[in-house]
Amino acid sequence: MKKHASLMLAGMVVGCALDLAQAQERAIQQAPPDVVAAGHNFALKVCAACHVVAKDQKSPPILTAPAPSFSELVRRPNLSEEFLRQFLSSPHGNIGAKRKMPNPQLVDYQIDEVVAYLLSMRGRR
Repeated sequence: MKKHASLMLAGMVVGCALDLAQAQERAIQQAPPDVVAAGHNFALKVCAACHVVAKDQKSPPILTAPAPSFSELVRRPNLSEEFLRQFLSSPHGNIGAKRKMPNPQLVDYQIDEVVAYLLSMRGRR
């Protein structure tokens, strides 16, 4: 009986954690339009040098084999708000087989904007 109760409690805790994570994801996907727009504009200015970030991007990435497009990135199953925040706020020079993505050294509000923009793209597919 105790084992059954423990399993039920564990299931409830996991369920609550998943619900919270999904609620946070929905909140960022529904970020205020100005935050999403700021992320879009920032990505066009900074990220577009290596990635295709939007259909309205005026010039192609400078890499001969561009980094993954933002539309490709948002289709990845591990992409979450938490993952993006961790990735964008830490050095990640080991990305790619031969190429390395530089640490973007973003400040918190820039991370908020880029995360909001990326996650908003999931609803536009």
